[in-house]
Amino acid sequence: MNKIGIDVSSHDGNINWNSVKDNIDFAILRIGWIGNNENQIDEKFERNYNECKRLNIPIGVYVYNYVKTEARIKECADWVVGLLKNKSLELPIYLDMEDNSLTSLGKTNLTNLCIAFNTETEKAGYWAGVYANLNWYNNYLNKDEIKRRYTTWIAHYGVNQNRYNGEYDILQYSDKGKISGVEGDVDLNTMYRDLIKDISESTTETPEQNKLPIEEVAMKVINGEYGNGEERKQKLEAEGYNYNEVQSKVNEIINANKKIIYTVKSGDTLSEIAKKYNTTVQTLVRKNNISNPNKIYVGQKIEI
Repeated sequence: MNKIGIDVSSHDGNINWNSVKDNIDFAILRIGWIGNNENQIDEKFERNYNECKRLNIPIGVYVYNYVKTEARIKECADWVVGLLKNKSLELPIYLDMEDNSLTSLGKTNLTNLCIAFNTETEKAGYWAGVYANLNWYNNYLNKDEIKRRYTTWIAHYGVNQNRYNGEYDILQYSDKGKISGVEGDVDLNTMYRDLIKDISESTTETPEQNKLPIEEVAMKVINGEYGNGEERKQKLEAEGYNYNEVQSKVNEIINANKKIIYTVKSGDTLSEIAKKYNTTVQTLVRKNNISNPNKIYVGQKIEI
């Protein structure tokens, strides 16, 4: 059975999600926009996300694109993934390709932008999709390549919401919809493929191919990338790693007296470095012939 949903952004104001809930099956939230020099999070994204989670409304996100280069759009994909840290989605991350400033790039370059962005979000474990209006889909993107690789969400207004031609997974069929809880017009969508079910069945666990070898993770821990204590445990488990297994490998490396060289960063103190590596200030002083433990310098190499 087809599902009905809305897509919303800050333009829709403060939505009464309690009223919306009974009228929709899903929502796609604008997370923000990405540009050639800067990005901007949608000012209503956090509120909309939290409300949907509170009410168990399945959600995906979309990001409006102004970016013209593959290198930059990869950076922007990482930014989007960062905004979603400690969040969960039931639907894909969609790259919104419709801005007129991009059309001069041509079909090949525009398609490659989609691939570059979506490759990064897929690496992070998300399903990836492309949103475009029908004109863009037919004339500015290699639609066969897009459809082969990703889920597609197409805007085509004035058509019967139940008319499906197999070209897309979601049809945005109106920008003049009325839903209790949203003031003014809102975009309405029909989902023809049960993406919620498909994604749920495919992402019950963190994909093994996205995980690093345990030795590499342990070295990242040793280098301070996962913090300490409970913070370390939460970060590791959020990425699908077994905390006890990683910590055991960390201890093994340290206890084997393998030579570890730490480069002092701004704000570091010897006591903090000692704590990070489960050693003592006295040991670091002795190993590195440090005359004054209160004076270390940015860029200084410390043998652990």
